Amino acid sequence: MAVEALMDNQAQIESVLNNLVYALFAQSGQAGANGKARDLGNVIVFDNPEAVDVIVKTPELFRKNFSLISALGFSRFNTNDEDWSVRRAITQDIYLAAARPAQQHPVAEIYATSLSGSEATLPAIQQALFVASMTIFYRAFGLVPDMAATLLLLDRVRDVLRRLQFYSWVSPTTAERANAIKDARAVIADFGSQLMADPRAAAEMDRFKSEARDVEGFSPVEEFVMNFFAGVETTVTTVLWVIDRLGANQQVQERIHAEILSGEALTPYTDCIINETMRYFPPIPFLTREVGADTVIDGRDLLAGQLIMVSIIGVHQHPAFWENPRTFDASRREFIENSFDRRAFIPFLTGPRMCGGARLGRLEVKEAVIAVVRQFVFSRADDVIRFDYALALRPAGGASVSVSHR
Repeated sequence: MAVEALMDNQAQIESVLNNLVYALFAQSGQAGANGKARDLGNVIVFDNPEAVDVIVKTPELFRKNFSLISALGFSRFNTNDEDWSVRRAITQDIYLAAARPAQQHPVAEIYATSLSGSEATLPAIQQALFVASMTIFYRAFGLVPDMAATLLLLDRVRDVLRRLQFYSWVSPTTAERANAIKDARAVIADFGSQLMADPRAAAEMDRFKSEARDVEGFSPVEEFVMNFFAGVETTVTTVLWVIDRLGANQQVQERIHAEILSGEALTPYTDCIINETMRYFPPIPFLTREVGADTVIDGRDLLAGQLIMVSIIGVHQHPAFWENPRTFDASRREFIENSFDRRAFIPFLTGPRMCGGARLGRLEVKEAVIAVVRQFVFSRADDVIRFDYALALRPAGGASVSVSHR
């Protein structure tokens, strides 16, 4: 009975979270009453690119609030003000160095090598992508992961995040809340034990702690884990969606394969499908913010302390900024012609809190797609889009994508 209850609860969690994202897809571009931002339950959803641009570029007024997700600890992803600035400085130069042009070839080699040993199945390719991205992340900090153990920890982080996200929307019982927090602290502790067992990683954690010595209660392991998860999960997720879309369109797939084999420096169609994938399936589909002071935006009165939602899905599908926004277009004119409004395409957000690893993420995704298309052919039995949401938006496991070696 306990196992059945656990399975039922897991199914409920997945259903609620996926339905939340489905609702954002369904309502994207649809203004509420009198053209104002609309409501989703008791939360106001903003998806007008002009309003969202103000929200994300005014962090002192619209503050990060991740509710129960903070049970996994605090990092640059869920802090504000000077706390955020100090945390950002610990990792930002490392991400920029890892994304320099000189790193393109090493990154390409890591993906090509990891995928060359992969079986022609979607689960095997997914694991190879995670291995490559994890290798690149750790290498940026001068470290080498214990691959098998770290993959297991990554899965545990994702499962805990899914539960914490669910309980941020559906009030848990006292026992459920306590168990979720207990599991979150356990995975952080296990990650910490693994890091501290490696003298190089332990030294890097000491550097983190030294640079954040003025931040009360700072945990270098929490900072590392959340940076690790955010960077690796969103990168691999984006590549998996590109694979999904290539499988749905053989003509596009072969055009991109030919473009890659041509050896030309410019790859407009490869770049286009990557951008279109991030537009249609943003790896982080929405975010929440807490209003810092009474204000008005997009025709809605907001009160201090109120939680609001920014729908990245809605921004990316706003009909005033995109032609046929609800259609996935692998040759989208706005991307080919570079004519899109930057406020309407924010897969890495924008403004002062833009993702610090955006350049590295873009580099990895492109080299991963190139390596994948060189080695494999994909096809789909249908074009029904299924996804699995747990902070980042992945294609659902068991999707009808067939794979063969080229």
